[in-house]
Amino acid sequence: MRTAIAHLLRLASALLLFAAVRAADITVDFSKEQVGRQPVTFEPIVGTWLVAQDGGDKVIMVDGRPWVTSKDNPTKLLIESARRLYGTSNEELMDNAKQFAYFPVAVLRSVDSFSNGTISVKFKTITGDADRASGILFNVKPNGDWLAVRYNDTENNVALWEFHHGLRRNVRFSDRAKKFMLDRAAWHELRLTVDGADLKASLDGDLAIEYTLGTMPGPGRNNGPPNPDLIPANNPVLRPPVQGKIGLWAKTDTTSYFKDYVVSPR
Repeated sequence: MRTAIAHLLRLASALLLFAAVRAADITVDFSKEQVGRQPVTFEPIVGTWLVAQDGGDKVIMVDGRPWVTSKDNPTKLLIESARRLYGTSNEELMDNAKQFAYFPVAVLRSVDSFSNGTISVKFKTITGDADRASGILFNVKPNGDWLAVRYNDTENNVALWEFHHGLRRNVRFSDRAKKFMLDRAAWHELRLTVDGADLKASLDGDLAIEYTLGTMPGPGRNNGPPNPDLIPANNPVLRPPVQGKIGLWAKTDTTSYFKDYVVSPR
């Protein structure tokens, strides 16, 4: 009897240890990255992504300066990246290329699929004439559809966006009466929490957005019917569960630094 109990206790301890390992934080290590080169930890999909030096830290930089000249020709990078990520030159992804080109994104290589838990990143806004937006990419599908939460330094708000069938649409803005006036010279933390269908986004610990996937949208413009693509039944990226690749997100000519990218699966 004692032997059986001891065996069960050892088995329970092993299962708890296994669960702890499975749930361990994934902190993306930039120490072996080479400054001036494309990152190894992230796969650039759209835009110019490089490793930069900020003081004593190596950081990932989205460089918005080349965007104006490169925005009309994203297909080559998309094809190469799609083959590396999915083993194919995904045709639907190619069809979405024109709209996709407005949103520089880079996908984390070490996580095949994220569903529940927390993703956090620190960002610093550097420059941008048209846009200064820094965000977390998640729920990335093989056809190029995605969700993203981002901070916009030109609007001083946080937003949840969806990308489906080649078009981006807003799902939820932070309270329009509340402006997040951030110091551009400082680092700030953007955090996304996914708990089943429930999403929360916070900025420097301040809750900015709550949203539940599968929620029917409100009325459209002039109190008309909502956009059909915002109805979850028509749009898989807006239906739970979250399941897809994750990464970094920016917009047009944004130049931002990113560091301390941490994934805490649950």
